[in-house]
Amino acid sequence: MKEAPFIHSLFVSYGKEVPREERIPYTVGEKLTSEVLSRLAEHIRSGWAQSVQLEDETMENSLAADFREGWATIYIVKDTHHYYELLNRGSPDDETPLHITGDGPTPKKHATENIPLVAEAIVHFARTGQPLPACGWEESSH
Repeated sequence: MKEAPFIHSLFVSYGKEVPREERIPYTVGEKLTSEVLSRLAEHIRSGWAQSVQLEDETMENSLAADFREGWATIYIVKDTHHYYELLNRGSPDDETPLHITGDGPTPKKHATENIPLVAEAIVHFARTGQPLPACGWEESSH
């Protein structure tokens, strides 16, 4: 018996150059399989994905990731009160603004060029609901 992923929904946005038949459509519930998550990791590593959004069924746990010009950033919400931002261990204090998301500049300390690690972190969250321990995370709660 296969274990169901932690997340309930997946949305991936792509650039115009990615053929429509290659894209992962909005996926919910039982259609969210290990095969879909493997394809997602491939699309991230290949540079096809521009953004990824994951949510669990309660909508209290989510992940948002954005990719632009070789950089990526991840933001995780746990139980609607705990927030985790990817922390660049090589530049943990670097406030240099990068334009990765459409929400304004992201400080370099919250971004990475290690796209394979980002793919691993996203799939790990999709399966477990937890931030990947191999990444640095800046945690806050509200």
